[in-house]
Amino acid sequence: MKITGIETICLAWRMPYPIAFAKGEYQDRDAVLVKVHTDDPDIVGWGESALWGGPHGSTVAVIEQELAPLVIGEDPRRPEHIWDKVFHGTYMHGRKGMVIACLSGIDIACWDIMGKASSQPLWRLLGGYGRPVSAYASSGYYRRLDSPEALAGRIADARAAGYRGYKMKIGNIPQVNHHEKRPYTVSFDEDIARIRAAREAIGTDRNLMVDANCALNPRVAMRYAEELERLEVRWFEEPVAPENISGCVDLAGRTRIPIAGFESETTANTFAQLMDAGAIQIAQPDVVQVGGLTEFRKIAAYAGLRHLHVTGKNYSTAVGQAATLAMLYAVPHGDYFEDEHDPLPWRQEIVEKPYVTLDDGLAAPCDEPGLGLSIDEAALATWALLG
Repeated sequence: MKITGIETICLAWRMPYPIAFAKGEYQDRDAVLVKVHTDDPDIVGWGESALWGGPHGSTVAVIEQELAPLVIGEDPRRPEHIWDKVFHGTYMHGRKGMVIACLSGIDIACWDIMGKASSQPLWRLLGGYGRPVSAYASSGYYRRLDSPEALAGRIADARAAGYRGYKMKIGNIPQVNHHEKRPYTVSFDEDIARIRAAREAIGTDRNLMVDANCALNPRVAMRYAEELERLEVRWFEEPVAPENISGCVDLAGRTRIPIAGFESETTANTFAQLMDAGAIQIAQPDVVQVGGLTEFRKIAAYAGLRHLHVTGKNYSTAVGQAATLAMLYAVPHGDYFEDEHDPLPWRQEIVEKPYVTLDDGLAAPCDEPGLGLSIDEAALATWALLG
């Protein structure tokens, strides 16, 4: 089997309302899907590459002009070989960042093809442990005219739906340094009131997670951590910049709240350094950013060797969601599946049949080959940007 072509599909959609976090506000959602064609007309692979606010065109240019020539003609059932070829072929200006995010889409698609070619669901090929993963609802952004009571109401709805946890945004306070004024800024005490309301709404029998999106310095993060300990928060996600490894290590050593991170990082080598340093206690890669499933499974394996849990950011389309769940379901230490609760039409609306089940707050992938996705390309065209 050979790769004969790589196609990119750019998606754009405007949410019905803006949301904010510690690094700004947005209302527009974007995505780049990657479709890998093979010389078998019945088998194609689907992947996704993160762009997170960057222009579609730059991601498309890297995939189609730089990476595609390196992988066309290769056997997609050799994802390790393809990953290594692309990594070293782009080494001088790649290694991290956008190039690796672009490679993620191709890599996920190759694993999808391997599953389809072998008639096996990806979770079997990635480890096959096969245990349902606790699911948590994820939102908790800052909103216009919002209040702790309104946030608590949304969290109570998630609890009623059976979710075993909830994740919210924190850290949008004046002490965070930015070049531009951020909307919906609150005081530290007001932020703690939000977290306290969230804890009461989700209940002490279920987990609450918080996410600062790398916005805090270690001293401010420690002030939060002291309050988070009292509220029995499950994890403190990305409290400081990932480059500040020593600051994160210092924070982790001064709190009993586990530090989760870093979804914004790429490659297994970087995650190994974070784990070795003691900066994180929960490894949290983003499959569409970190280098695809090839790197995610290495991170998961290394976390297992260090007796740490692995989870994954999941703020993307059905493709990223299916890949993330397949990995977490495949290993014995997969910890919590993120189910985003902000509106996005690129999950159930672009597939022809369900690919994930949620039962009593537990998530499991389907047993269809590969990612298990039947992409409805006619529906996908609703949000596709023309090149």
